[in-house]
Amino acid sequence: MRLSAALHGNLSEYMENEYKNGAKAVTLGIKSATDGLKISMRNQVKSAGLSNRLANTWRGDVYPKDKKSISVAGLVYSKAPKIMSGFEYQTIIRGKNGFWLAIPTDAIPKRALGKKMTPELYERSRNTRLRFIYRSNSASLLVHERKRKSIIAFWLVPQVKMPKLINFATEGLKWQSNVPSLILQNWRDNE
Repeated sequence: MRLSAALHGNLSEYMENEYKNGAKAVTLGIKSATDGLKISMRNQVKSAGLSNRLANTWRGDVYPKDKKSISVAGLVYSKAPKIMSGFEYQTIIRGKNGFWLAIPTDAIPKRALGKKMTPELYERSRNTRLRFIYRSNSASLLVHERKRKSIIAFWLVPQVKMPKLINFATEGLKWQSNVPSLILQNWRDNE
């Protein structure tokens, strides 16, 4: 007995179509995962009570751009990496050269002359001198004295520990594990 087998159609054309379908599916899947992680990180920053401006520092890019590829890569990053890592790893911030950190209170404006408020800027803009009040068991103060009234202008602390408000690693692993299903969702077989 003799068997014979034959292919109908063009094998190279069939393989080329499958490659194109695969490249499209992988590109769309990686783009979905990249966009999903970027949006999740923005939502984490917003839900932590931080500003929309800080949340929008999260970016997502897919490489190669403007082309479908089997070997596509997605990159999610922040334009403010030091701030984000501080909120993820609970960084301790200390004053420069052993000096105090001056934290403005709500009793004074947050900005003056187009800049963030500092004790030096406050004194210059108000044409006054701040008085230092040392307190051993809590934050020391810089006080602006007006007639019979004292205004606490700045809290002085030697260091602050940033709270853990975001978790990039866990969110990244979650979206990384979703990549295969996102690729399969975008795979279209030729009928």
